[in-house]
Amino acid sequence: MNRTTKPQTWQERLVFWLAKVISVDVGKPNDGMVSITSSGTEMDKPWEQLRAEFFDALVAWRTNPLARRIISLIGAYVVGAGIRLRADDRPELAEYLAGFWSHRQNRMVLRLLPWCEELARSGELFVALFTNPVDGMVYVRAIPAARIQRIEYDPEDYENEQVFWEAGTIEQPDGKPWYAPNHAGAGGGPVMLHYAVNRPVGAVRGESDLAPILSWLSRYERWLEDRVRLNAGVRAFLWVVHAPSRVRAVLEEKYRKPPSPGSVIIADEAETWEAVAPNLRAADASNDGRAIRWMVAAGGPGTALIDFGEGEDSNLATARAMGEQRRRFLRQRQQYFGFLLADVVVQAWNRALALGKVQGEEATLADITIDLPDIAPEDNRELASAAKEISGALNDLVALVGVSTALKRLAVRLVMKFAGETVKEEIVEEIVAGVMPGTGEGVSE
Repeated sequence: MNRTTKPQTWQERLVFWLAKVISVDVGKPNDGMVSITSSGTEMDKPWEQLRAEFFDALVAWRTNPLARRIISLIGAYVVGAGIRLRADDRPELAEYLAGFWSHRQNRMVLRLLPWCEELARSGELFVALFTNPVDGMVYVRAIPAARIQRIEYDPEDYENEQVFWEAGTIEQPDGKPWYAPNHAGAGGGPVMLHYAVNRPVGAVRGESDLAPILSWLSRYERWLEDRVRLNAGVRAFLWVVHAPSRVRAVLEEKYRKPPSPGSVIIADEAETWEAVAPNLRAADASNDGRAIRWMVAAGGPGTALIDFGEGEDSNLATARAMGEQRRRFLRQRQQYFGFLLADVVVQAWNRALALGKVQGEEATLADITIDLPDIAPEDNRELASAAKEISGALNDLVALVGVSTALKRLAVRLVMKFAGETVKEEIVEEIVAGVMPGTGEGVSE
């Protein structure tokens, strides 16, 4: 067949098609292979590194007592006795919130601690929302961060996340897309929300609280295993028997099997027994282990060695100083976790509203009041003392300058600030005006 002749039979067409195929080595452009190198923006870690970090953190939490204790500390302080959400100014939203929070498919009270620990362990929390087509109730399910391989976002705004791609399986080699609530492809199906901590500016993925100390946890574990083996060797010893050469053969045969512990041997006067044990100087390594533990503590959530049960060199002043560092970190995490829960409720309500399953107006975070537990109950006594002292100082100020509306406002704000409470501006105005709640009338002096 010459070049000008068109192929006629299917065999000729196959040969003609194969002649145009050019092989490309794997790893070169146009090799036909799809490789996911980034899980988000250029500021994010490569997917393989991020995935390995997820599993390393999970294995450390499962097997390393120090990692388990760090994550447990975060959950115990952040969740505490429980977090409560309210929508006092939106009755219809408050009713939906109560049903959502206690629904058997949600049972949010039981999800608080696992979600908080997952956020600390993986650095991310992916929450899928499934809307019941009958009553509009939204059910929540957390998806492991290790299953979300890639996040698509608006090229003009990396914080506007659009699609979350779950890693492929045998049934779905290309992966499964989860859409954000504002994505056009979401429709009436399930949607996904994404929350992250330890996220650098410009990145879309978070990082585990254990990420900086995973290598040090591994080093400490290996170091401790080595010390256990060496100290086990210290307890081993050899018997050296000194005897004349004429009886050596007899003694070798006699003691071919070493005597068992506790046995009594009547030795010939020519025999001299000497126990030889290795001197490994195990105590000299104590400072090495302490140094590694300090590296683990430094990477924790404001933790100190006293949190790991090591208080030999600690005193009350040290514990208070380290406790303040811990409280500052935990308050920040608690505030973010409270925002996370409130946002889930807002998105659930707006989702049901958009699908026409509930009646009302769109909700915002301003409609939700978050009641957070105390990080440290002993702070209440200090706050009460501070509020009492500022009240006394304000009374002295009134004696000097007299009473005015501006001074009343300042006094209310300062007392509430020193008491550790945040109140709305309209409540401040009601207190200043002396208005009885629900009446709109001032209180006579």
